[in-house]
Amino acid sequence: MLIEKDREILRTIIEVYVSEGDPVSSRRVRDAGRFAMSTATIRNRMAVLEREGLIAKAHVSSGRIPTDEGYRLHVDELQAERTLAAGEALPAVREELRAEGDNISALMLHTSQMLGAMSRNVALVYGAVVQECRVGGVRLFQLNGGRLLVVVRLVPDYERTVALRLGREPSPETVSAVEGLLNRLVGGMSLDGARAALGELVRDNVTDEGIVVREITSRREEIFSGPPAVEMCFEARGRMLDQPELSDPRTLHLLLRILHNRDYLTSILASRPLDRTQVTIGVEHGDESLRPFSLVTAGYRMGAARGVVGLMGPTRMRYDHAISLVGSVSRELRAIGEEFFQ
Repeated sequence: MLIEKDREILRTIIEVYVSEGDPVSSRRVRDAGRFAMSTATIRNRMAVLEREGLIAKAHVSSGRIPTDEGYRLHVDELQAERTLAAGEALPAVREELRAEGDNISALMLHTSQMLGAMSRNVALVYGAVVQECRVGGVRLFQLNGGRLLVVVRLVPDYERTVALRLGREPSPETVSAVEGLLNRLVGGMSLDGARAALGELVRDNVTDEGIVVREITSRREEIFSGPPAVEMCFEARGRMLDQPELSDPRTLHLLLRILHNRDYLTSILASRPLDRTQVTIGVEHGDESLRPFSLVTAGYRMGAARGVVGLMGPTRMRYDHAISLVGSVSRELRAIGEEFFQ
């Protein structure tokens, strides 16, 4: 079981290792910390931390480095303090982002560039622009072979077209009547409202019109669905390539492969929570290609855009700085969204 002194020693090891990049000896811990104990006592406490899986030897006869579990304990303590997640955006962040006004694409690009410049990690900004549409009108066109073409015009500018195969050929009068009925029923409605209204419409209707409406209703999730989301994902490498971890060709190869696989990178970011800051460290990713890296993300909502901003870097990361910076950027993006897009 860890005592407070063990936690202080672990914090010191992490701070020194993150700053200097070299395995940390008991003497270095004593010099860096404020411990009224000998190096022998510090070594004994470091042995406890090693048994707990929080630090490890980099190699035989070396000092110690934090493990993923050690970083996790450190991050949990940082987040428990709650000081990193509260308060206003950093002044530099506020000034930088406000310069872009209400241009979402420019904001996202500028955000990635700013995060890259303010850290030694890869800066990532992901957003899915989801248009909240209403039904502008419905048109029905008869096709050969008992087929019907349903064209739904959505507001803002989008058109959904779906071909249906009916059990029998409807008369032109029936098609015209159904078109008028649909427009009276769902015109101006949200897509959710239109789908719900159609579900009520088909009850006990066995007329020719009812048969056509029933077929349309059976496909309402497809017919009355919104346009595909417009995904945006930007990254800026900043000074990460200067990090000593990337002198290992294998680690550098993994990083470049991730950054050049846009679909893979987008899938990672799309799965991150939008309502909180999340830190994933090394083995916690569950993906061997991400094992050398940590990812810090926070969600935002800005007008029609929903997404995350984040930093990816080696597990030897300044987590306090990364959490504070990412949280500050996400708060400012939300504030801009409330100001310009409500």
